[in-house]
Amino acid sequence: MKTLRRCAGILGWAVSLLWVSVSGGEELVSGCYRFIYDPMEFSQWEVEEFSREAEERCEKLKLFLHVATKEPIDVYVRSGQGVSTTVPHKNKAMDLFFLKPIRGVEAPIVHETAHIFLDSPNPVLREGLATAMEERFGTLWTHPTYGLSLVEWMKGLECAEKIVGLAQLEKTDWREGAWEANPIAYVLSGSFVAFLLERYGPEEVGKALKWTQRFRPTNLERVCEVRFNRPLKDLEREWLETMKSEPMNPSARELCQALKAGKVREFLQKRLTTP
Repeated sequence: MKTLRRCAGILGWAVSLLWVSVSGGEELVSGCYRFIYDPMEFSQWEVEEFSREAEERCEKLKLFLHVATKEPIDVYVRSGQGVSTTVPHKNKAMDLFFLKPIRGVEAPIVHETAHIFLDSPNPVLREGLATAMEERFGTLWTHPTYGLSLVEWMKGLECAEKIVGLAQLEKTDWREGAWEANPIAYVLSGSFVAFLLERYGPEEVGKALKWTQRFRPTNLERVCEVRFNRPLKDLEREWLETMKSEPMNPSARELCQALKAGKVREFLQKRLTTP
């Protein structure tokens, strides 16, 4: 086994990187992550470069969510265009597809890390938190935002009359229907959880997600009543009113037109690949 240690200063903080040669691959260990990769697919410098930015984002995420970790998260770096996920690893590790952007889409490492740090069986809370955290600490240039902010998405959805009620959303299979139904579900969830974070703070929202891991039922109506002492319909109305007060910019208008024309995928692909 060959091991190499080195420290790299990044924006005022330092991270220790540990490379380990193992059977069938290589490992790079930093504070938050253990990147496990095939050296025939990814070079050492490529993984190191990615790990630096990922480490910075992870530290910010941990601080915001009040999370303390003892062991690095295993990240199995995959090539190709698959879907990054924590599900096969029961939210203890992740499969992360690609390191460099493919067709303008970046790897959603903050999104998947949020699932590992703080999860919920409720899809709106689970994916909503991860989507809100990716926007705050990661990148917009990944699923589900694809280069648009959550506010821009919400203004476009409002304009095109495509907003779905949260009670309906939590009962829907987000993998079914038209292509845009999936990012819309994620965006609505992310916007709502971002609203909850602004209203109640990350500590209280975190407690709500943890509560859903221990008690049933975990539907939003019950969670809002127990954890926030408010009916879901009131919080949902206030969230949408907040979104209505936001200005409509050109990107949101273009999204609105694409939604009305049923050409969201084409619209986003063009944005992603246009310099």
